[in-house]
Formats: sequence, C-alpha cells, structure tokens
Amino acid sequence: MINQDHANFKSMWTEYNGPNMNNEMKQKLGWALIREIAMHSSAEEEVMYPEVSWGLAVCWQIRKRLGDEAADHLLGHDGHQKMKDLLYEANNMTIEKNGETAYTAKLDEAMKVLYHHVAEEETQVWPRFESLPGVDADLLSHLGKKFESAKSHAVTRPHPWAPNKPPLNVIANTMTAPLDGLADMWRFAGNPPRH
Repeated sequence: MINQDHANFKSMWTEYNGPNMNNEMKQKLGWALIREIAMHSSAEEEVMYPEVSWGLAVCWQIRKRLGDEAADHLLGHDGHQKMKDLLYEANNMTIEKNGETAYTAKLDEAMKVLYHHVAEEETQVWPRFESLPGVDADLLSHLGKKFESAKSHAVTRPHPWAPNKPPLNVIANTMTAPLDGLADMWRFAGNPPRH
C-alpha cells in the first residue's frame, strides 16, 4: 500500500508536468498532490514508523546503538520534516499570486526530497523491516489495514510544527484533520480529490 501511494505521487507529478496542463489544472493537481502526501505521511507516522522503530527488538537495538537522532534519520523522520516544511510553503502559495514558475519550483523542491525519501524507504527501511523475525504476511496485512484506516482520518495539509510521533501526533491529527477537511471543502469546491 505504501509503495502504491509512492507510485501515485510519481504519476501525479508526471501529470502535473505534462504538456497539456494549464495553470488552473496545475493548481488543482498541485493541491491534490500536497493533500495525498500529507495524508500518507500522517498515516506513516501514526502506524508504520512506530511499528518499525519501537515495536521490534532489532530496531530497539538500532536506536540503542545509533541513538535517537541517527535512528530517526534511518527511519525517515528527517525526510518527512523537510518535506512537510516545503509542502507547507507550497500549500500557502498559488500560481495566481506567486506565478507558475515559483509554485512549480517549490513543488519540485519538495518532490526531490520525497523521491529521495521514497528511495530510502523502498530500498532500505521496508526491506529491512520485512526481513525481521516475526514480520510475516499476517503482520504486513494488519499494518496495511491500520495504515489505510489512519489515512481515512489523517490531516490533509502539511503541519510542520505538529508532533510527528505517538501519542502526540495522533492527538494533534485528530484535532486538526476536521479543520483541514473544512478548508478542503472550500479549496476543492466541495469535492476533495482522491487519486
């Protein structure tokens, strides 16, 4: 499910940069891309990263040996924060106000961070996690369901100042997601997209 989201982000970004996109289409797709990434990141931080970083003894040893900061980097927390910062800036821009070049440049900067983060997850973090003792198809299925459930009530906009680890992120997201939903109703004229 996570890799499907990653592929969806890449597809949306390719579409955004396509030759048949006018500024109005780019703005709507840019906002939709930011929305999808925010929901994905929120669900990862709520469900997946705690499982990887604290739920298994091997990862406890990584944290014990490397320290919290190094483990957070290995597990992608640094990439999430930088991406949230950039997406927050892009989310508060418009093509009309800032120009297509500036808006696209900010999104491009965020997407470069995202692509680096995705590559680390897909080639290092998740393969290591999946190879750990006790991680089997049942656990992965269970985590996938929890991940999808978390996305259904996740924030839909980047909030770089919000906590990114349980339990505080769950509390903050629960309080913030309805406000994001109201803002999305206005932004997307009552029809928030799902790609």
